Amino acid sequence: MKKFDKKEILYYVISVLLGCFFIFSAYTKTVPIESFEFVLRSQLPINEFAAGFAARFIIGLEAALGFLLLLNFYGRSKWVISFSFWLIIALTLHLILLFLRLGNEVSCGCMGDLIPMKPLPSIAKNIVLLAVISFLWKKVSATNNKTIQWVSIGSLLLIIILPFIVFPFQKQTLALNKLYNSAPEFQPTQELRKGKHMLAFMSLTCAHCMDAALELSKMKNENGTLPIYIVFADVEPDSLKSKLFDNFIEITKFADIPHSFLNRSEFVEISGGYVPAIFWIEDGIVIRKVSGGALNQKEFENWLKH
Repeated sequence: MKKFDKKEILYYVISVLLGCFFIFSAYTKTVPIESFEFVLRSQLPINEFAAGFAARFIIGLEAALGFLLLLNFYGRSKWVISFSFWLIIALTLHLILLFLRLGNEVSCGCMGDLIPMKPLPSIAKNIVLLAVISFLWKKVSATNNKTIQWVSIGSLLLIIILPFIVFPFQKQTLALNKLYNSAPEFQPTQELRKGKHMLAFMSLTCAHCMDAALELSKMKNENGTLPIYIVFADVEPDSLKSKLFDNFIEITKFADIPHSFLNRSEFVEISGGYVPAIFWIEDGIVIRKVSGGALNQKEFENWLKH
């Protein structure tokens, strides 16, 4: 039975941790994938289809490299490690250009909306990754086994294709007509089916909704022209709704944001059932879906201009 010395164990652990990080990084870009597509489209001179293709390819490549690193499959000439190294180099160069062009206030999308990151912290993260990958590249041995080599190549291609299957290309359209076909007391006070808007679906009893509403209030106070609209899930009886809404206003320092209520069944149907659900929409088509923690006024204002 082969015995592993402490150095080999160290290299194995480093490779596993790197693999887990790459896989996790790929996963964060899918929550939701529309946000990652938007980030690519807003930061690169590419059209909607190219952004969708690039998003899925990057997610698949990260996941595939992570999977191979997790298994300690490095391939002939350690190509898995070299691919990982040059991928991080390319992403870091993009981050540097992004910082020089737009500063450090925009989200780089490196960890999706799950962990919002700005360019400078992300560059620092990548420098650490490059140091770790370089150490591993120097210390481990290449895989000469032909079977493992072909399994590695096959796994890479299969996993790269997987996001294209799991996340097919499609435009998400919100059923906004249902808002206007509802009872008169539930109908929006604005026309949301045309133009660009940030449309948020919230519950009066949701703590995450309160956090998001606080951020939206700050944005609205900074720029009163921002087209932000909130739809709340209705609460019965009216006395309870009034009490909960007063509490919501007090906690969130609720600005003068246009809003309306919607009966619970239609609310769930349009929003998807998860709150807060915050959409950037243009003519009823979802351009981006963001979480409360990923709200960025500068990005939203830039989108409105283009």
